[in-house]
Amino acid sequence: MASEIGMADDVLDLTGQARQLGLAGDFGTAHQLIDRAMRLAGGDSTGRAACAIERGRLYNSAGQRDLARPLFDEAWRLAREAGAHVLAADAAHMLAIVGTLDDAVEWTAIGLAYVGEHPQAEPWRGPLLNNLGWSYVDAGRFEDALPVFEQAVEARRGQARELRIARYAVVRTLRALRRIEDARRLAEEVASVAEADGDQAPYVHEELAECHAALGDVERARSSARRALAVLENDPAFVGQQPHRLARLRDLAG
Repeated sequence: MASEIGMADDVLDLTGQARQLGLAGDFGTAHQLIDRAMRLAGGDSTGRAACAIERGRLYNSAGQRDLARPLFDEAWRLAREAGAHVLAADAAHMLAIVGTLDDAVEWTAIGLAYVGEHPQAEPWRGPLLNNLGWSYVDAGRFEDALPVFEQAVEARRGQARELRIARYAVVRTLRALRRIEDARRLAEEVASVAEADGDQAPYVHEELAECHAALGDVERARSSARRALAVLENDPAFVGQQPHRLARLRDLAG
């Protein structure tokens, strides 16, 4: 039993390292770690499920969704067989991400039902809802996104950082629905809580800048944009991936 526990720890350690390498864009080294983890996992369903999820994430991050999807299917099957409920919910959450909007709706419902049956997987309720909300946003279906994001807020109660992210999504959607005053009020509240927690919350200040601008308050828009820029101009990912938003913030900042 002790050796099995040690093996599981080694597999999870390797897959965790692979995830971090994938986030940094080092996919080759990450796949090598997954290969090592697979050898260690052998016939253990939990270990194989963890490897399948993380290799699938690597492919998804590299834009190879056709390779990622079967791995998430495999992880969903293996994790349920093993009674690894947290991994199963993770697999459902990834299956909701890699498909169409209809897939996102279907797999979010499946994932939420699974979480409801297995309390150990409850931490995945928020991510499932959050990702479905953004799928709706990406499709321009803001009316559908809003209630999903509001459910995500309820799921994140007691988790300061995650709750802030969930409330930001509500702000973003309210602004997209042209409910500017509602968005501004909530953003001000979120920004105030963030400041008290020592969080600069640049994306919330970006939303505040847009809200103030829409309401014709140029000075407040400038102030909020500058607070957002103080962080985001130094974020390589934002600078590289969001040139239009960066240009817009610079314009609002004067």
